[in-house]
Amino acid sequence: MFPNLRSAVISIAVVVVLIIFAVVAIDRNNVNRLGRYEKQALAELKNVESHLALRQDYATTLCAMLEQKGHATELAGLIALAVQARTASEISETYLAMDTVLALLQKELFADAAYRTYAPYFEKMYEEELLLAEALLSYHAKAEYFNRQKHAFPAVLVANRLEMEDLPIFTVSAALKGRP
Repeated sequence: MFPNLRSAVISIAVVVVLIIFAVVAIDRNNVNRLGRYEKQALAELKNVESHLALRQDYATTLCAMLEQKGHATELAGLIALAVQARTASEISETYLAMDTVLALLQKELFADAAYRTYAPYFEKMYEEELLLAEALLSYHAKAEYFNRQKHAFPAVLVANRLEMEDLPIFTVSAALKGRP
């Protein structure tokens, strides 16, 4: 196959160098690709977190107004829990609990003479929920795509080497879809 030993060694060396180059190029491509997908998803996560924080701020202000009027609610406890929540499951759980309390509270306060002072806060929270629904759809799409790509071969090797974690998925979408 090879006319002499020298040509065999040179041919084998060239093939090995090309294989090493291909492996390095594929690895670098996967690092860049996964990094880009993760960066896009994390940017969307920041957007989701800003909408959640703004909705929580409206709920905090509403809670302070209710406490001034002598209304004791469990909303204050949920707001404290929401501030401490760090993981997506904790955030989702407190969001759903707060959503239930706010819905009941709004029904209860509707008959109150001072409801007009509370109504703008409920409306602003609803507006934030609409924006949150859009942001969550975008984040979930990007996070699920990143998670799928991260588990595909050969990207799984890069993800394991760089210790990339799966991006969390929120479970508040069910509450947002139930809105009128």
